[in-house]
Amino acid sequence: MNSKRQNLEYTARIICKAAGPYKSNLIGRKFLYIFDNRYIEVIYKTNNFKHLTGVESELSAKDFFKLAKRGKLSYKNIYFSSTHPFQLSMKKLKHLNDIVKLSTSESFMLEEIKTNTKTYKFGTTDLNFTLCFNQLTDAYENSVYHVESLRDGDCFSKSRTVYNVNAILYKKNDSKTYDHCAFLDKNFKFDDIPNSVRKLCTDDLLTELSKSQKT
Repeated sequence: MNSKRQNLEYTARIICKAAGPYKSNLIGRKFLYIFDNRYIEVIYKTNNFKHLTGVESELSAKDFFKLAKRGKLSYKNIYFSSTHPFQLSMKKLKHLNDIVKLSTSESFMLEEIKTNTKTYKFGTTDLNFTLCFNQLTDAYENSVYHVESLRDGDCFSKSRTVYNVNAILYKKNDSKTYDHCAFLDKNFKFDDIPNSVRKLCTDDLLTELSKSQKT
């Protein structure tokens, strides 16, 4: 049986490994999810990473992420508790490296996810794990959703409604328009993109999406 220190060292390594891709591929970007003829915009924050890991730490969320992305987070910086036991943390950590993949691949959008402790307006899942979103205002006074929680499983039974995600677009946070497509359902037609979304896209992206439907 692994010792307490071995468990903590193993956990710290997983967290450090996931922090790099989280910083490179998610931080500083805004993602737009199209579903049910509507859309939501989602951001990933450095201050949310700590909670997604499911571990306890005396470090602030900012310092926790800073150490993790540098590969310097130590077993001495984390611990488990009755609220966040090792077994629960492992259920979250096994998905931590897949967060980037979920933001760029086929998924489902969940609406109104109710857990024992909180209700989330939206969430997305690949059937293996779920990222839960709640609303906030970004630095530019725009209403967006941020990734607040990671849960093992699809959360279908905890959700009011489930939709297919038709497309995922993204841009830099400080850009006015979306210029990249991370995912496009092969059955989703270009003509079905809501006008409200088209206004948020560059002409080049719209041209790219239109051509992809014809190939």
